[in-house]
Amino acid sequence: MNYLAIAFGAVLGALLRHTLFGIIKSDSFPYHTLVVNIIGCFFIGVFAEYCILKGNMPLPVRLFFITGLLGSFTTFSSFALDTGFLVDKGEILKTFFYVGSSVLLGLASYFAAVYLLRSLMR
Repeated sequence: MNYLAIAFGAVLGALLRHTLFGIIKSDSFPYHTLVVNIIGCFFIGVFAEYCILKGNMPLPVRLFFITGLLGSFTTFSSFALDTGFLVDKGEILKTFFYVGSSVLLGLASYFAAVYLLRSLMR
């Protein structure tokens, strides 16, 4: 049941992302990605905080919304949630390390892949 909840949420999240990308078009700046990330971060905050405050949301429902829907809508929302958890635990050094390494290593991985493929495809 949990896997189905995640799968259905993921399908809906991907479709929502694709739909918003079609609505928000820009050649000069990635507004579509920015908007999706901001919306995803807002709603993952809403659902996570609701689960913490109420504590009675069934696991399949949490998995549908947080892991499935918002996880496929934008993984940046998961990044924001993990960062928030570290801040809430008072793990400030770990927070800076997580944020910094995620951004720097993520970008480094992207550029390494681009360089590798461009080198191999020439």
